[in-house]
Amino acid sequence: MKTMYVEKYSGTFVKLGRFSLSRKKLYKILRNNDWNPVYTKVYEKKGNDFLPFRLNLIQFFQLFFFSHVYQIKSPDRMVLYPFATRSRNLVISYRSDNGMTKSKRFRQFWAYFLATIMNTMFPMNRPMIVYEKLSDRAQESGYAYFKYMNKYHAKEPVYFLIKLDSPDIDKLYGLKNIVVHGSFKHFYLLIRSKLFISSETPGHAYFWRENMGLTANVVRTKPYVFLQHGVLGFKKLDNLFYGDRLTAPVRLITSSQFEQDIVTKQLGYDASRAPITGLARWDLIDLPKERMNVRDKILFFYTWRPWLDDVDDETFVQSEYFLAIKKSIKQISKLSSDKKIIVMMHPKMHAALNSSDMLNIKLWTDNDGPLNELMSSVALLVTDYSSLSWEAYYREIPVVFNMFDKERYEKEVDSYINLDELPFGINGSGDLSFALAKAEKQNFHLRPEELLNKSKYFAYEDQGASERIHEVVQNIDLKSINRDKRRSMIQAILRLIRSK
Repeated sequence: MKTMYVEKYSGTFVKLGRFSLSRKKLYKILRNNDWNPVYTKVYEKKGNDFLPFRLNLIQFFQLFFFSHVYQIKSPDRMVLYPFATRSRNLVISYRSDNGMTKSKRFRQFWAYFLATIMNTMFPMNRPMIVYEKLSDRAQESGYAYFKYMNKYHAKEPVYFLIKLDSPDIDKLYGLKNIVVHGSFKHFYLLIRSKLFISSETPGHAYFWRENMGLTANVVRTKPYVFLQHGVLGFKKLDNLFYGDRLTAPVRLITSSQFEQDIVTKQLGYDASRAPITGLARWDLIDLPKERMNVRDKILFFYTWRPWLDDVDDETFVQSEYFLAIKKSIKQISKLSSDKKIIVMMHPKMHAALNSSDMLNIKLWTDNDGPLNELMSSVALLVTDYSSLSWEAYYREIPVVFNMFDKERYEKEVDSYINLDELPFGINGSGDLSFALAKAEKQNFHLRPEELLNKSKYFAYEDQGASERIHEVVQNIDLKSINRDKRRSMIQAILRLIRSK
């Protein structure tokens, strides 16, 4: 048995113990160490060098199929377990509990078995699944597309996936083909379905960061149509969206020639795989009517930072992210406008702000209503890199950008456009108070040149995106796509077996 090491500090390695797939022995080793989210690499010592810990083929498949056996759940709802990467290296995963239980694994096993038989016996007329973020929302493009299908193509087997405790579940009342996340039918449809349609990756149809096992592998490689949250520009997509990847969507919906050019030139798609249809979520917006709305709110909406995932509360309140947003909230509270100030951000941010920070400011949560409904009465959006800025532009709401950590953001996330040359909005990164005053001076209206340039970024301003997306879905050649995916998967398995 090889000895395991982890790198605690740069160049400093700490011995864990002998590697064993005995649950009792692993538990003893893992529980006696401090771990950071989400993955910690494990090393082995060869001579004077520390190299990634390499699993043999049997160990790899043992962890692939049965990693849940080794999971340790702590009272603070964190989960710790050994994890095998695709290159057969060993890492330790330390993440939030995703809600997967023994009873759900039992349902999953039998659902996988039944659906596999049905796919063999009845390969035609397979259903499609629509879902949103973590299968816990019904607010944007997935919901809009599903509503369209329920109304105009109700006979087609299209299902919407959602958690039973979702704050949006009441919105689905009266709609057909609703599936509860974690049910037998959910697990069955994950295998039985022919296509996912969502503004999220396939992992959001399953259990977050549940990476191992047969069902997880089917989900990961399922053909899907990526509806998108908003126009691409301020945030680069993960490399799993690159056009040549097995995990890439079969269609990536775009809203204009500007956006399609990003997808074809920087992500490696041909134009047919990035159709210009407009975003389904904008079907929920009646733009002529909205221009007549009373806009009496200023919305603060900052995106989350991936480097803050699962950090403890003490670390979070000392982060640049928390301190910068707290400062900006104080600045906007001094604005002379009579607009209501709304703050809507990550739950961790909400929890960390105290009452003195929030005088005369409203913290908006899911219980207050969906974001798209709130936006209909917003006069000004203050944000950083959020795709919500594009929706604000579509709705003709002025935007102030506060990119306080631009240097680190460009290094760790990056964007497709030059953040120093914004296509719209007011840059408030240097002086937020000045930018807010400028927006107020403009009476919270877009500048004439912004209105003139709208057509460059939005090919359509109607409510017909879902209809155009449906036409795209109907013309997807899934037979050819699945044949190519099977070939790629077989090649990947052979590379894994042959690798030393």
